[in-house]
Amino acid sequence: MLLQHGMGPDLTPAIKPETIPHLDILAGSKGLNDLRGQFSKPLFILMTVVGLVLLIACANVANLLLARATTRHREIAVRLAIGAGRRRLIRQLLTESMLLAALGGAFGLLFAFWVTHALMVFISSGRDPISLSVTPDPRVLGFTAAVSVLTGILFGLSPALRTTRVDLTPALKESGVRLPGAVQARRGMLLGLGKTLVIIQVALSLLLLVGAGLFIRTLTNLQNVNAGFNQHNLLLFGIDPTQDGYRQQRLANFYQELVRGIAALPGVRSVSASHNTLVGGGGNMIRTRILGYTPKAGEKDDGVRAWVNTVGPHFFETMGMRLALGRSLGEGDTEAAPEVAVINQTFARQYLREGNPIGRRFGFGDAKSSTDIEIVGVVGDAKFHDLRQETPPTIFLPFLQDVGGPIAVLGALGAMHFEVRTAGDPLAIAPAVRRVAQSMDPNIALYDLRSQTEQIDQTLFQERLFARLTGFFGILAPLLGCIGVYGIMAFATTGRTREIGIRMALGASRGEILGMVLRETFLLLAIGITTGILVALLASRLISTLLYGLKPTDPLTVAGAALLMLAAAAVAAYVPARRAAKVDPMVALRYE
Repeated sequence: MLLQHGMGPDLTPAIKPETIPHLDILAGSKGLNDLRGQFSKPLFILMTVVGLVLLIACANVANLLLARATTRHREIAVRLAIGAGRRRLIRQLLTESMLLAALGGAFGLLFAFWVTHALMVFISSGRDPISLSVTPDPRVLGFTAAVSVLTGILFGLSPALRTTRVDLTPALKESGVRLPGAVQARRGMLLGLGKTLVIIQVALSLLLLVGAGLFIRTLTNLQNVNAGFNQHNLLLFGIDPTQDGYRQQRLANFYQELVRGIAALPGVRSVSASHNTLVGGGGNMIRTRILGYTPKAGEKDDGVRAWVNTVGPHFFETMGMRLALGRSLGEGDTEAAPEVAVINQTFARQYLREGNPIGRRFGFGDAKSSTDIEIVGVVGDAKFHDLRQETPPTIFLPFLQDVGGPIAVLGALGAMHFEVRTAGDPLAIAPAVRRVAQSMDPNIALYDLRSQTEQIDQTLFQERLFARLTGFFGILAPLLGCIGVYGIMAFATTGRTREIGIRMALGASRGEILGMVLRETFLLLAIGITTGILVALLASRLISTLLYGLKPTDPLTVAGAALLMLAAAAVAAYVPARRAAKVDPMVALRYE
């Protein structure tokens, strides 16, 4: 059994603050549920995408078997005539389709052994490294075998049943001049079924294209979001001297000396520090009491909640954040100086609408008299926890005052992160920064050494994973769909070779023949695309929580996917249409 402890009301977790201390009792047989909660829905969506691609591929195989069945109707008739039972022929045809499915499943497993390792490497490159064993085990092998057999049976059964349903007399009388009427009718029935499968393929392909477009645009929106600070040419790293016995004023002095040492390096423009880095995934939300604040309707009279971050001198200048009012935090804001803070514009807008926020006072905790901190500045809004969340009300406190006094709301001064603004590539100066830290104390170890841009990119690993995987399947699915369009139109035009020859003998031009075939193709595409758009509009709502900056029914994405699908399928249909338009009438008239 696993117990998860909820933090109290004064210091709440970074992601989901709770107002009441609590214990969650969970079944220990499934282990910690953090990864399951984070990845269950995305993996379910990816599994659905894979299933749709499998359906499209199976529809192609079914079309192939239907076309092959048409060419074997005389063979099947002869087998039936000399005594072969229908069940035996069905078993033979099912064996052929299952052999195709088994070969596909085997190649899929070989591919899976490589791609699962590559997928885990990609997932583990995010902000929080993940170590999981995803090597296919007997359950996966059994599931793959079952799916292969099931698809072979389901998509091979209908062609097998239709192929063995032969009227022997007209089939055996078939000559090289023309097909009997019954065979022609049967061929038309199989062609109609094939066209239905093509419509399904186009609809499913469009659905996957819309999903891929939504995830790609989500990633683009997040990459282009205004974080509220300059993320370029910024080196980040963390240290924790408390492991070596540094405490309170000695620790604050160490940090100040480290800042001065790094600032003296060539190519360094400015240096600062913070308890939590921006867009780093951490943070603390604390109950705050504002002097003179009147609670709004529905608010309790126990203070408001705001995110708190302790920072070093010139933090806002180093991060490239705009100072809207007042002053920044500097070297003079020490333990001996009056307690001060800088708030962001969201804090001022939500809690200090009336009057000038500069000079207002607030405090932390339950004591109503604890309002000793003066607001000396207002800084522009910047993303705090991640890029998806709206900028929360935020308070910035000077870490030089966080040495155990009453302002030490996050506990005594401890581990800190440092931000180094450079003139060039921030990672190029990392070795020099490491040498400065170790020259002060050889036991000091730097961790989370990376650029700010790299840190932001790592927070988007799930969005990037989704964009790449759905993009891959979004390309694969239309490709399979286009193969289906090409196959069915080639099959249809081959069956109409004699008709096309007659039309051309009566004066039809090649352009008219080409237009006739393309019109039939565009009718199928129109039905498939319309169906796909309706399904996409309904199904896309299931992924709304994974999107950012656009609605699941985004018209630009849907229209772009529809046009792309239409263009790709039109190119696939043009080849058999052009081939039909080039038929020699004399050859066509003798074709059947």
